[in-house]
Amino acid sequence: MLLTVDLGNTSTKLGLFEGDNQIAFLCADGVSDNFRSLILSFLYKSNLREDQIEKAILSCVVPRVYNDVYDALASIVGEKNIVDINPSRNYGIKLAMPNPQETGDDLIVMCSYAYNLYRRELLIVSMGTATVLCHVNRKGEFRHCIIAPGFSKIAETLWKNAAQLPEFELKHVNTYLADNTIDAMNVGIYNGYLGMLKSLIDGMRREIGEDLYIIGCGGFGKMVVPYLRCFNEYDPDFVTKGLNYICQRYQ
Repeated sequence: MLLTVDLGNTSTKLGLFEGDNQIAFLCADGVSDNFRSLILSFLYKSNLREDQIEKAILSCVVPRVYNDVYDALASIVGEKNIVDINPSRNYGIKLAMPNPQETGDDLIVMCSYAYNLYRRELLIVSMGTATVLCHVNRKGEFRHCIIAPGFSKIAETLWKNAAQLPEFELKHVNTYLADNTIDAMNVGIYNGYLGMLKSLIDGMRREIGEDLYIIGCGGFGKMVVPYLRCFNEYDPDFVTKGLNYICQRYQ
């Protein structure tokens, strides 16, 4: 059985796979200070023992904790059974930017997975801590990337830096008008984010000049994708499934 670990800036995603079948999934908020306990708790709640895990694959974009999570995985599966993502390896795509070593693990995974699935001109839009738009052309070249603030970070910036603006639960609104503070923030943040994302997608579409197949992923996508008609599909666990795919096909 394979354990996948996707360690981001604000969450840790764990997946368990038997072949192509996903057995269990966990998205834990924050970056844990005890990865071994987090993983063992995940296995326990999935009715599994640690000796049932044969291999692990790791995607990490938080360098300061990489060694901690690697050591935790090594204590469970052994160091030789850990696969990590490396820009210099072949995952079925070419990193065709000037500085490929700067490419985040998660971006490599989702672009590789998407291209291997569809073999066409693609735009993959990840909506997490940051909003990242990745273009992979029909030849499998990862050509362009745009990074913008994440949906939650835009809201967080307001209520952390403006003393009179309260924290509240964001929700979709069907208006551009508001007459109180909460509604004013909701309209501004929600519709503002949708407008930003639509503008970026439309701009990339126009300059690339191809019929793009657009995939949405990331946890905040569920609050966005239903209100933008440009997406062909949405999968919140795209990177988790991509890690399994890479481990099965390229390792």
